[in-house]
Amino acid sequence: MTLASGLGLLVPAPPRVLTLDIETSPALAYVWGLFDQNVATSQVVEPSRMLCFAGKWLGEKRPFFHSERAGGKEAMVAAAWEALNDADIVVGYNHVRFDIPHMNREFLLAGLVPPSPVLHVDLLTVMRRNFKMLSNKLGYVTSAVGLDSKLETGGMELWNRVMAGDEKSWAKFRRYNLQDVVITEQLFLLLQPWIKTPHAGLWSGSMSSCYSCGSGALVPHGLSRSKSSSWPLVQCSGCGVWAKVLRNGETRPV
Repeated sequence: MTLASGLGLLVPAPPRVLTLDIETSPALAYVWGLFDQNVATSQVVEPSRMLCFAGKWLGEKRPFFHSERAGGKEAMVAAAWEALNDADIVVGYNHVRFDIPHMNREFLLAGLVPPSPVLHVDLLTVMRRNFKMLSNKLGYVTSAVGLDSKLETGGMELWNRVMAGDEKSWAKFRRYNLQDVVITEQLFLLLQPWIKTPHAGLWSGSMSSCYSCGSGALVPHGLSRSKSSSWPLVQCSGCGVWAKVLRNGETRPV
C-alpha cells in the first residue's frame, strides 16, 4: 500500500521485494598455532565487518552495489539501512542468520535505529524444507536447477587482496557480490510455487487472489483436506502455487 499524496488514502501497490547479499571481512587476531585454537577476545586485533553489499529490486533490471571502498563505510551503512527500510519483503540465502545480523550490528554501531519491519523469505530454509540436494550451497543449487552459478573467487586469496586494497580484486569482489544477488533472485522466481510467501493481497487489497503472485487466475482442483476439515483447492495458472480457499473466500497456503 502507498499513501496517496494529500488525500490520506491507502492505494494498492505491489510489495517492494529486495534481494540482498553482503560480504564481510575476516576477523584479524594474533594466534600461536594453526590447529585447535581457542581465540580469546584479547587476541582479536580487528573484528569482522561488512565490506560491501549488493541488492536488487524485483521488477527492476539492474542490481546495485555499495562498498566501504567506493563511498566510505558511513555511506555504505546508510545505503543498506535505506534499502531495508524501503523493502516490504527481503529475499536472501541464509540471510536471516548471517546477512541481517551483520547489518544490524553495523546499524547499531553507527547509532541508527532499526529500519522498518520487513517480511523475510530465506531460500536456504526453503531448500532444506522441500528438497534433498547433495549440497545446499547456493552455487551448487543454482547450477543443479539450470540457472547461472556463483563466480569463482579463488578462495581466501581474493579476500587477502581486497583487504590490501587491490583495485582489480575489488572489481572482481563487486562482480562476485552482484552475481550472488542476481542468481538468488533467479532462484526465488523458480522456487515461487514452493514458497509460502507473504500474501500478495496484503498489498493489492484482494485476499481472494493468489497469495504468491496476486493473480486472479485460480483453477479449481477439488478439495484440500486436513485430519478434520476440508477446503476448496485451487492452483494459480500464473505461478503454479497451490492454495486452499477459506469460507470467506480468502486464499491460504495449503
